[in-house]
Amino acid sequence: MVKVEQISSADQIPAGQHYVLVRFGETYAERRDSLGLTITVAQQRSKTVSELSFLTAVHTAKEIAKHEGLSTIFTCTS
Repeated sequence: MVKVEQISSADQIPAGQHYVLVRFGETYAERRDSLGLTITVAQQRSKTVSELSFLTAVHTAKEIAKHEGLSTIFTCTS
């Protein structure tokens, strides 16, 4: 089972740890680097739409983490 850990900033991801991070931002984006993947969910005017989009991204992140053998994904909602 993949654990979801809430963090307040991407800086809280331990150095050298492989990761999947889901966060809010201006527009939807995916960025991969040597240690992981960041999924940015666009904040909408509708809070409900934003929350549903974020939950969908978290579900996707869990599947990616399983596939890549990661035990934790990180979320940042601030």
